[in-house]
Amino acid sequence: MRRQIAGTTIFSSCLGLGLAYLFRPGAYPPLFEGLDYFHIAQGNTSGIETYYAGRVLHPLVVRWIAGAFHEPLNWNVFWWVAIGSLVALFAFMGLSYALDHPVHPWIALPLVATAVLIEHYRDYYWHDLFYTALCAAFFLVLRANRWASLPFLYLLYVTRESTIVLVAAVVIAAAGERAWKFCAGATLAGFAGFQTTHYFVARAAPSHHGISMALLDALKIPYNIAYNIFGLEFWTNTSVDYVGEIPKWAVKVPAWLPLGNIHEVGFYAFVWHKPIELLVVLASAFGVLPLLIPFVFDLDQRRKILNRIDLQIAFIYGMLAFLLTPLIGTVPARYILYAWPLFWIVGVRILFRVVTDSRDRAEFVALCVVASWLPAIVWIETRTEVISPLFLVNLEPGALLISLVGLVVIYARTFFLLRAQTASTS
Repeated sequence: MRRQIAGTTIFSSCLGLGLAYLFRPGAYPPLFEGLDYFHIAQGNTSGIETYYAGRVLHPLVVRWIAGAFHEPLNWNVFWWVAIGSLVALFAFMGLSYALDHPVHPWIALPLVATAVLIEHYRDYYWHDLFYTALCAAFFLVLRANRWASLPFLYLLYVTRESTIVLVAAVVIAAAGERAWKFCAGATLAGFAGFQTTHYFVARAAPSHHGISMALLDALKIPYNIAYNIFGLEFWTNTSVDYVGEIPKWAVKVPAWLPLGNIHEVGFYAFVWHKPIELLVVLASAFGVLPLLIPFVFDLDQRRKILNRIDLQIAFIYGMLAFLLTPLIGTVPARYILYAWPLFWIVGVRILFRVVTDSRDRAEFVALCVVASWLPAIVWIETRTEVISPLFLVNLEPGALLISLVGLVVIYARTFFLLRAQTASTS
């Protein structure tokens, strides 16, 4: 058993290192908010927007590594951290699978090697992959000792403030078990993280919208719902840098509304293919693993699948992150990664319970890999350069439709595969 655990962990680490080499990125200047993280790493916090100022752990780690190796702080050091994050994530997942699934645990590792994950590896200025690896460490430690996991909860919070969703999931699961002390500990860890990020946010430059983070978050939800789900792109006078300057129509904001620098709002465009992009991202980010999640809603199955608190937290947090994907930003391909515990922990656990035939399990994994890479392959076929950052965001309408048709075929095949498996075991 120990030999298999060690072997799977070593193999998964080598797989992560191989992917890091195969998809190694080139040098490019920081993109979008990545510029703020680059400035935080440099120690230059003046001018950092409030919205990004509290996400300090990842750029500080980059700064510490550059100092430790006496290297200039540039793209190369950010890439080193991305390599470390990718290898660590695969090592943690390999160890987790070996502990949970003694028979052929390695077969689940290709499910982690998705196009969305590789995209985040190549977006090395951003913290998303670093956060994912740290979150995997949190779940691994939580499995062994729930109290030892609380420092990781704090570190996650000072990496990204959306950790409040993970804290909520921990509190819900702990309350369900009536583990009130752990519930209080998780709340305190989250509060400590909130206070730390608040310290940095309070010293940052205000948002160019001129409103508080709480109000900005509240306004983003209806905006993102309209844009991602319905394809309706709205406009404000403070969003011209990333939307456009001339809306189809606009109205003045009443002076009595406390909207800071937002003086005009209007409608910019109907982007008909945006809902298709969302559907493609949701259906491909984790391959066909979403087809396994309904098994959790069967009461008997749920008791067997979610029989530990770490699994319950993975399910609650992953489900919340999945449902929030179209609500929290205009780039679903980025935010979908935060739902990974629902699929790579809970989904894989369901796979080993439901698909018992080894050939069918191998076919399921193959279908999952094809589905997760299909939009990226279509993207590559329509461009001359190799995969670059944000490639899932730049899919053209035609490529989206091709991807969607391909995903429908793959999902249909997987559905019949699962139905045959459940029929044979019932």
